[in-house]
Amino acid sequence: MRSLRNQMIHEYVEDPVLLANALQTGHSFAPELIAAANKLISEIEQRGWV
Repeated sequence: MRSLRNQMIHEYVEDPVLLANALQTGHSFAPELIAAANKLISEIEQRGWV
């Protein structure tokens, strides 16, 4: 994920095929990122920070 993020942020992707592939790869990470966000929310709630 970090490598893809760095590629998308630090490089201007001119090739539409490469850009589409990068976006599709990023989309495939969505469930993992949502799970991580939910864990953080749960931890915050357990600590009473909300």
